[in-house]
Amino acid sequence: MPRRRTTVIVVLTASAALAAWLCAPSAGAGFVYASPNGKPLHLDIDYPTGPGPHPVVLFAPHRGDWGPSFKRDDRCHRMVTALTRRGYAVATVHYRLVGEHQFPAQIEDGKSAVRWLRANAAQLGLVTDRIGAVGVSAGGYGVCMLGTTGPGDGFDPPGEDATAARVQAVVALGAPADLTTAVSPVVEHQYLRPFLGARFADDPARYTRASPGTYASPDDPPFLLIHSAGDALIPVAQPRAFANKLRGAGVPVELVEEEGVVHVWGGERLDRTLERVGTFLDRHLRE
Repeated sequence: MPRRRTTVIVVLTASAALAAWLCAPSAGAGFVYASPNGKPLHLDIDYPTGPGPHPVVLFAPHRGDWGPSFKRDDRCHRMVTALTRRGYAVATVHYRLVGEHQFPAQIEDGKSAVRWLRANAAQLGLVTDRIGAVGVSAGGYGVCMLGTTGPGDGFDPPGEDATAARVQAVVALGAPADLTTAVSPVVEHQYLRPFLGARFADDPARYTRASPGTYASPDDPPFLLIHSAGDALIPVAQPRAFANKLRGAGVPVELVEEEGVVHVWGGERLDRTLERVGTFLDRHLRE
């Protein structure tokens, strides 16, 4: 079989595996945190046991339209359970869907969610002086943008406090973290063109504007990037390039390259990953 055909099949297989992580769109769940153009966006909070207030982690899954069965998926359940067992409240966020809404809608949604959590912390029983953000795949991209963008970058509406949208620790799993590096034609056609409205060859400046590393600065929070070394959907070159830009700006970053080609893994392997995630969050949100 020709190599190009083999690569396309691997990418399509990875896309299908990723789709298994998704759920039917939800008509609504939890709290409404924003209504861009009249469309309510929700977040749902899972609390740890014991008295609050609790530190909070914003969780951005792969799709913004996760449905009511989402947390019954084994991987999602492990993610939420691992964090609540460590004493974190987990705010899982809906955001406008990539493909239906172009950049920077999803970045604006993430910032709105963080501001809403801070504004309502007392009523929700949350500690929000330091907020963590964890994202998977497209959600990982979103939390990387949350971590690097700030006042003056053009993603906060006029009149809003841009500093209230900053997070203090970022974890991204399988994230498309640098859109200026090469991707497969399948990924560009299926994901990036609908998201950015152009091919890379036609508007490279737009891809640069949409890349988290473009905004890396010394005041960014610590990052933990976790990626499969052989990921066929999102090449590991992307988190490597992003990590280099963070280091160049003096930002603390850990890049963990897992073996294999699976884009987002589960089972006991995910449990081990989540132990590392929890240790990272404890170090930067509690100590």
